Amino acid sequence: MSIKIGMIGAGGIAQNHVKALARIENARIATVFDINPEQAAKVANATGATIATSAERLLDDKEIDAVLICSPQFARGQLEEIAAGNNLHLLVEKPLGLNMEDVTRKGRAIRESGVINSTGYCLRYLDTVQMAKQYLHGKQVHLVQVHRFGTRHPAKWWNQLDLSGGFLVDAVTHQVDLVRYLVSEFNEVYANFGRNTILQESPDSTIYDGGALSFTLANGAVGTLTESCVSPYYNGSEIKIFGPDFYLSLRANGTQITIIDNDQNITKITKMDAYYEQDKSFVEAIVSGDSTHVLSNYEDASKTLVVTLAANQSFIERKSMSLIETTYG
Repeated sequence: MSIKIGMIGAGGIAQNHVKALARIENARIATVFDINPEQAAKVANATGATIATSAERLLDDKEIDAVLICSPQFARGQLEEIAAGNNLHLLVEKPLGLNMEDVTRKGRAIRESGVINSTGYCLRYLDTVQMAKQYLHGKQVHLVQVHRFGTRHPAKWWNQLDLSGGFLVDAVTHQVDLVRYLVSEFNEVYANFGRNTILQESPDSTIYDGGALSFTLANGAVGTLTESCVSPYYNGSEIKIFGPDFYLSLRANGTQITIIDNDQNITKITKMDAYYEQDKSFVEAIVSGDSTHVLSNYEDASKTLVVTLAANQSFIERKSMSLIETTYG
């Protein structure tokens, strides 16, 4: 069975999916749409896909089985709901959106449709992350320290807080998601952000150049997260997880794991392609009708978005935000 996939959005992150899907024997990109015709043509030339004249026309194509939504988070409108209504399986890139009411509504439509659905939290599929999850099962964690530093996306929209959500919502969401996946759900978050460098380099930009969060988790652990998108001389990430009888670290977006305890001091670097593993699981779920191996569906991913949006709101309101009563759907 060959799965025909439509792709909405053909920018940088979509190119990762193009390369991954090219390695999956029973899947192919059949049609593509991007508001930039050159980007759509690039995917079409690489895959043999036809170019749709609009996202809506692509979603109305009776020949496709599934859709990848890779358009920016501010530009998705009702695409997910239309896809679910047309019985199209869908993979939606992170972050899911910028408004929880919209995301909750979309999630309800997806759930009620019964379609296979996945999201762009590809790091969960790495063997290093799975190794961490297995090791941490049943272990007591009391402290989590997270950081991610890098540089800004070149797109103008990314530098506007109301369009991207900022570095935390758009990129550091991967680290927030791994804390949820490996340790515990978030209980409370308090955030501070700054705009020192951004104001000098890009006066029209509204995103933050650095952030510092403190948080508590539902399992009783506490933690901190620091991030900056104005770090040209150091680019990297790490999640440090401390317990009374162990230390575990995930570096470089989860691709390197270190575990230290009384019996071992090991470091492993993965050779996996996270996008390939994620897309393969999505395709296999469609073929089999079994989504067991989809590690982050739309409902789960919405819980990660709740945390990052709450952090942004915490800074606006200058208070700690409780996530205990935040529910999905």
